[in-house]
Amino acid sequence: MAAMSRPRLPIAVLLALPALIAACAERPSERGLTALQAELRGEGKLRTDTAPQDAPFGPAALVQNFQRIALNHQADTLKPGSAGNSSPNPVSRWQGPLRYTLAGGAVTAADRAETKALMDRIAGLTGLDIAEGARDQANFLILIVAETDRERVLESLEATMPQRARIYRFWLQNPSTICVANNLVSGPDGVYLAAATVVIGDEVKGVLRRACLHEEIVQSLGLANDDDAVRPSIFNDDGEFALLTRHDEWLLRILYDPRLAPGMDAEAAMPVVRQIVAGLDLTAAPADTRTD
Repeated sequence: MAAMSRPRLPIAVLLALPALIAACAERPSERGLTALQAELRGEGKLRTDTAPQDAPFGPAALVQNFQRIALNHQADTLKPGSAGNSSPNPVSRWQGPLRYTLAGGAVTAADRAETKALMDRIAGLTGLDIAEGARDQANFLILIVAETDRERVLESLEATMPQRARIYRFWLQNPSTICVANNLVSGPDGVYLAAATVVIGDEVKGVLRRACLHEEIVQSLGLANDDDAVRPSIFNDDGEFALLTRHDEWLLRILYDPRLAPGMDAEAAMPVVRQIVAGLDLTAAPADTRTD
């Protein structure tokens, strides 16, 4: 397997940069991130509603947004992932069972509950076989790391999982990155996602922590891009929505439709996407529409 050189930054990283670390090279503190979270919530951002009445979308928008998010990826990982910072990306998705584990020494019961609920939701949307597993059997590693434990975790990853250590080192070396993820791929064309690593600092609390889990986990499933024009969505660097929305559930549902094949480029995929969307009842819950 070869590592995809596309570590993804969540919206919170980019919003935190000017407010917290514009003049220093230190990682934002828990106190600073808590203040940022309160400021953003006061501005009406980091919303936790998933089917907002003030952000309707129809079939045409869903088709266009799928192309923006699933068929592109961030070209520069340290800039916002909008239309001016994206490159073409073939249809990429998981093949085979997904076994996740949470590690890193700072995992809480709330983290485990949030992750399980999200993974159960994803399984219903995609048809993937998803379950929690032991660390030595897991292909989806979620690290939540305390400040005092970071060098030890790096040493452990470099000794046992050198490919995963790369994204962890990226996170350590970029203080504005409060959480990040990347994939390992398999297959001759590198379009089957076979492993993923998510890294979150324990200083990230509250809804920001939940937002990190949602965006990084779901982007590791093949929705690789962020775009300012996509709404209502977590794949938008404006930070309006913190948690996976109904719109984003549809994007996952489309990505894992068997009529799409990994490796398809936009020219091949988009006629199939239009066909898929034409048959959807967007008033229903996406998971309830699966028939395969």
